[in-house]
Amino acid sequence: MAAAYHHGTETIRIDGGSNPVYTVDGAITAIVGTAPVGAVNELTVCQIKKDFARFGGELTGKGFTLPDAAHIWTRYGSGVAYVVNVCDPAKHKTTVSNEVLVVDPDTLTAKTAKPALQSGYAVSDGNSPLTENTHYTINTLTGEIVFKTKPSAPEISYTYTDPTKVTEADIIGAYVAATGKRTGLELLTEGFNRQGADAKIIIAPEYDGNAGVRAAMEIIAGKLKAIAYAAAPKGTGLGKALEGRGPLGSINFQTSSDRCQLFYPYVVGLLGLESLAVHAAGLRMKTDVEQGYWYSISNRELLGVTGVEIGLTARADDPQSETNRLNEKGITTVFNSYGTGYRMWGNRLACFPTVSHIKNFEVAQRTGDIIDESIRRAELQYVDRPIDDALIDSLIETVRTYLGTLRSITGFSVGLDYDYDLPDAFSKGQVPIVYDYTPKLPGERLTNTSVMTRKYLANLVSAS
Repeated sequence: MAAAYHHGTETIRIDGGSNPVYTVDGAITAIVGTAPVGAVNELTVCQIKKDFARFGGELTGKGFTLPDAAHIWTRYGSGVAYVVNVCDPAKHKTTVSNEVLVVDPDTLTAKTAKPALQSGYAVSDGNSPLTENTHYTINTLTGEIVFKTKPSAPEISYTYTDPTKVTEADIIGAYVAATGKRTGLELLTEGFNRQGADAKIIIAPEYDGNAGVRAAMEIIAGKLKAIAYAAAPKGTGLGKALEGRGPLGSINFQTSSDRCQLFYPYVVGLLGLESLAVHAAGLRMKTDVEQGYWYSISNRELLGVTGVEIGLTARADDPQSETNRLNEKGITTVFNSYGTGYRMWGNRLACFPTVSHIKNFEVAQRTGDIIDESIRRAELQYVDRPIDDALIDSLIETVRTYLGTLRSITGFSVGLDYDYDLPDAFSKGQVPIVYDYTPKLPGERLTNTSVMTRKYLANLVSAS
């Protein structure tokens, strides 16, 4: 409080004007799945292959979804991942007794039928137990055993972490009252408080083919203002994929959510069959980082892809092509035409064609999400300040300045929301403002009008 009497000079500094708004980070993927090792039901930040090594990143193609997803996602070299492993060794395990080992006579190596061995394994040669590090060494992640000398009748009994025991309920997760912790997809709601940012793309490789998991992904995406990427199950034919959008569909495509993007088919890549949804997540990160969140992932080349599980006709100038039929039903697919390589193809969310608003474009929905959250975060510094002209002017100018800097929109306006009874709102401590904007949309359809006419024959006459 200022002194009642002061003989001298003083300065009273006031923070005036508007404040900058920082755009939130949209290049964050949440990956929920299974791993042979690593923290269970903990939100772990990963970015490069070294980070994913804690989840057994080298053990691909063995039924664990996180190592496979990491192999695909890291090819695109961009963004950050929030990783949740739901495979609990104490719960998801199987015991094998007296498995006969086949030893390579040249290298003296053998491998168990299943990887991810837990402690307590026992190796024997006939009726004689063998001692680790004396008679053999073992890599418990891969199940590879190297013998010091060639055994005559080697066997092993062991318990291994079994991903087939993981259920859809484990992936969906819950809040566990007994521990006060969240699990599975539900754990993603803690992303902001833990890391200062929410995931903006959500994937659950392989398990997303289950309608219940896909629905749970949509719910979490709605809470986080994110987009869930869901792929049709492996082996789905074209007819089943298209039929899946309707009431008689038997796959996970029966949704009109504006928080979900649907992908079909699986692609053939470095690991064999690979989820197109995981590729899309990696490609989305790369596009966000290198160009911006308002750029579409459609018509961009997929990395490490050599084929598709189901062949599709694809021509940019053929509306009857199978790729166009899929896009027409709100399904993002793979475009492979002459000289194009394998490219992502499609812009629309699952709400299309039911919803015709521009938010059915993924880039429009994400642009709105990022703008809205960025503004909300910046407004915290205005909360609880006295309502006066200075507050209102600074708040509106802050939003106006921010929107004016964005390359992701084509126009905007901002001001007090006069749909409110402003004196009544102010008397309740509420300052209502309204802003509108138009996001940039992808040029999905380029139309040429070709006119054949004789009028230019006159040029021949004038030339002579």
